[in-house]
Amino acid sequence: MARKKTSRKNLIFRICIFAFVAYAAVLLIDLQVTLASRKQELAELQQQYEEKRIANKELELQLQQGMDEEYVERIAREKLDYVAPDEKVYIDISGS
Repeated sequence: MARKKTSRKNLIFRICIFAFVAYAAVLLIDLQVTLASRKQELAELQQQYEEKRIANKELELQLQQGMDEEYVERIAREKLDYVAPDEKVYIDISGS
């Protein structure tokens, strides 16, 4: 009878140990998946940061050039189709 109790306790102990090891394995796998996901997210955020940094540098250059009179004149001509007061503009309507 004493042997049966120790055998039963031993079986319960082994089941508890197995359950703990299984839980730890599942937890470890979940952590690995989460870590891989976070690494991917970090890489994407670093790429976005670098793109934004480059765009910011370009905007800073444009701001610096914005004070230049030639730059303003060039933008007015190219984007807004402005002309100087003494200039004559000819438009080709032939379509070719």
